[in-house]
Amino acid sequence: MNEFDHRVIGDVRIVALSRHGGASRGYFESLNVASYVGDDPQDVARNIESAGKLVGVSDVAVMNAAHSAIVHVIDGPGLCQDGDALITTQRNLGLLALSADCVTVALVDTAGPAIAVVHAGWRGVLSHVVVAAVNGMVEGGAQTSNIKAVVGPSICANCYEVSAELVNQFRFECEQAVHDDRHLNLANGVIAQLSECEISSEVMTGCTFENDDLFSYRRAGGLPTGRGGLIVARTESS
Repeated sequence: MNEFDHRVIGDVRIVALSRHGGASRGYFESLNVASYVGDDPQDVARNIESAGKLVGVSDVAVMNAAHSAIVHVIDGPGLCQDGDALITTQRNLGLLALSADCVTVALVDTAGPAIAVVHAGWRGVLSHVVVAAVNGMVEGGAQTSNIKAVVGPSICANCYEVSAELVNQFRFECEQAVHDDRHLNLANGVIAQLSECEISSEVMTGCTFENDDLFSYRRAGGLPTGRGGLIVARTESS
């Protein structure tokens, strides 16, 4: 099944992709939507097309994540420039954020046309990429009181072991993401940053490391693996 979980906010559909139901084979079996991991480009293209159908669109803009706070406002499909947040006001254009453990977020302006997707690994949390995305929506005319957030599945705190040095950095810069002396909860960090923007979050539960229905870079243990992610689109009103 292509879909792991979904949410609907007005005329916006948000889908977390499972790793099943796609065209890819081998290490990338089967709904890999990343073109940079060594998969067959034709299979990836078919998988992105399948992802678009889940949100009712044929055009999909694909994030080219760079573990940054770079935000792009886009109006057409295809692979985007390096960055970790995409914003559009175009209907019938899917925005796809790729991930295989990192946090993905969908942002929806419930009173205007804007939608966004965000990718946040530990660097993205430290650089406040989700705040940069919110600011980009506000610069386009959105009000934070009208923005709703949906946080996709990611690696859980128990499974995300990091260095003590990195934890100490988070204690100083984003304490809400600290789980214990060697583990981080990146989703909590993102949720806290959204809360500081006065934006409430709905969370799709599921640990990418523990759940075989999701791609996980860490679970792959150094072997090639695919990428899933979160796709969002605002379709034409009926």
